[in-house]
Amino acid sequence: MKWANTNHWGLINYIPYHLNKWVYYISLFLLLDLGEYIYHVIMHKIDVLWKFHLVHHSDLQVDVSTTVREHPGETCIRTCFLMLWVFLLGPGIVILMIRQVFQSFFNVLAHTEFRLPHKLNRVLGAVFITPNLHHVHHHYQLPYTDCNYGDVLSIWDRLFGTYQELSENETRFGIDTHPDPAINARFVNILKIPFQKLERK
Repeated sequence: MKWANTNHWGLINYIPYHLNKWVYYISLFLLLDLGEYIYHVIMHKIDVLWKFHLVHHSDLQVDVSTTVREHPGETCIRTCFLMLWVFLLGPGIVILMIRQVFQSFFNVLAHTEFRLPHKLNRVLGAVFITPNLHHVHHHYQLPYTDCNYGDVLSIWDRLFGTYQELSENETRFGIDTHPDPAINARFVNILKIPFQKLERK
């Protein structure tokens, strides 16, 4: 990161008026959020990576604890992708810290078991990922599992055609390839998931 900043490396240096603080911070926030969207899509589409990520999706009851239900292997993969985005974009430490605060807040919010009132969700969900939208992503079957990938902003899903809505009554949490609560509730069992034969439905 220090090398990138010292040598003016990164996409941010090619954005007009990037020396303006507003342009700098807003541009990098958007680009880092887009990077997280791309990372999330990749984790779903590549089988070897999906096996790590489906540990998160195998939770049969989405609540705040689901936020930290992540295989250690995915934590390493996520860190590698973050390093890639830092290398490509050239952000400074301050914007990364701001981004992390927003990301942590929205990740916790998105996994709460409560949904927003319909009208409020319409307004906030036009820009941000809400619990209502992220619950759809945790529906146990396709095509809903492969939608609403956004991390903080929902604009990427709308832009790239991965936006979906589903009513609370129709939403069922989990993943259809791992429906057994006796397996999903055991720490050792979910650690083994990425190293087992993959089944996709």
